[in-house]
Formats: sequence, structure tokens, C-alpha cells
Amino acid sequence: MTAALPDDLEPQRRAAQQSLERAVGEGRLTLDEFTDRAGAVWAAGTGAEIERTTADLPVPVVGGTKPGRSTLVGVIGDVKRRGRWSLRRRTTAVLLLGDVDLDLRGAVLEPGDEPVTIDTWSVIGDSTVTVPEGVEVELGGFTLLGDRKVELAAVPRVPGTPVVRVRVWSLIGDTTVRSAR
Repeated sequence: MTAALPDDLEPQRRAAQQSLERAVGEGRLTLDEFTDRAGAVWAAGTGAEIERTTADLPVPVVGGTKPGRSTLVGVIGDVKRRGRWSLRRRTTAVLLLGDVDLDLRGAVLEPGDEPVTIDTWSVIGDSTVTVPEGVEVELGGFTLLGDRKVELAAVPRVPGTPVVRVRVWSLIGDTTVRSAR
């Protein structure tokens, strides 16, 4: 049996990509797991390599994954989300005195094709958003006294990953958007 030519793998790549998108939308994969597997699909040189990316997908969770709250509020204190947590496509964090730290690597996304939009409003506090490598991020908003840093890995966007739009309105505080492995 001969190996398939790269052009012959296109339909198999698309089918595997759709399976992975369905799995992340159903909460069976985190965003980080999805980016790793989707990257492997498009880097694969054989059909067997593509099949391995979807062979061990977790079974659907009975009842599905319910999206988390879309508004996070902190009056005096920090708001942190790490590990496995549900992320809506549109999330707002409002802080009076405190920091917001959102690690999207373990986030389970609400199904849909639209971008993930995170709005942060703070009077005094820093904002940090961490995304998996290969996720495209757009940073916008307004900061009066503070710095803005985008520290994304120099890797191409992983096909099928959502665009993450981070919009920060801050009176005093720094904003950092970074990718991490």
C-alpha cells in the first residue's frame, strides 16, 4: 500500500478538523487540547497520522457542558480562572480594585463560530489573558495610566481556532496578553 499524496489528504484533514471542533464545542476538549490536535491534523503527512488525532477523543458528556457565567465581578480582590472552566463567547469582567487573570488554555468554549470577546473594565488593577500557542488575539480598548503588552508566540494560527478579542478599559493598570504552551 502506498502513502497518500498530500493533496489526497485534504478531505480527511477537513473531517478530522470538524470532529475536533465538535469535541471542543461539546466540552470534550479544552482550547489547549484542541489547538494541539488541530495543529497535528494539518502537520500530518499520512492518513494514519490524521486518524490518531481523533482516535482517543473523550466521549460526549451526558447533558453537555453548561457555559459559565458571562459576567465576572470583583469589588476588592482578584478574579482568576484557570484549569478547566466554561467560557462563553462573550464575557465581561468588572473590577473596582483588583486584577483579572484569565487562562484560556483549559477553557471549554460555548459552541459557535463567532470570536471569543472578553471585555475588562477596571479602576485600579492589572489584566492578564493567557491563550494557547496558535490562537490569534486582538487587543483593543483604552488605558489611562498603564502599559499594554502582547506576547504571543511566533507560530502560525492553528486552523479552526477562534479569534480572541480582548478589550480593556482601565484607569490605572497594565494589560498583558500572552501565549503559553
